[in-house]
Amino acid sequence: MNRLLFIITSLICVSLMAFKANAHNFMTPQEAINSYVQGVTNGVGKDVEKAFQETATIQFYDSRGSFNNFNRNQFIKLINTGNKWSAKVEITSLLITKNAASATVEFNWGKSKEHGFVDYLNLIFDGQKWQITSKVAQYVSKSKSSKVDAK
Repeated sequence: MNRLLFIITSLICVSLMAFKANAHNFMTPQEAINSYVQGVTNGVGKDVEKAFQETATIQFYDSRGSFNNFNRNQFIKLINTGNKWSAKVEITSLLITKNAASATVEFNWGKSKEHGFVDYLNLIFDGQKWQITSKVAQYVSKSKSSKVDAK
């Protein structure tokens, strides 16, 4: 009886560990994007790490007009603050062709949502999971005196 209980308990533990290991195998591009968004808005680098391939590149222009270039691990360190960000986030476009995808994600914040980032994400399905392979982004001021170029 004790042996049967031990075997059942062991199987449950192994199953839970396997489930936890595969819990971030995103089956859709949206799941990977949502993990990224959750990580950025909650300041949790682990969520960003799960969403991006290890070799992913992150490049963007910030609010000062400065160009930034990071690898995934550098970007995770930038994000991993634990600070919550109350931005309105929307996936404004998502194109999927079999195992490749491209998405536009818009972040808006401020009293009148006058600040924003437009992220362009490329994603790939590697046979097991969807992940972000690259991100390019641009800060945009949404004040009345500023226009977003839609070329």
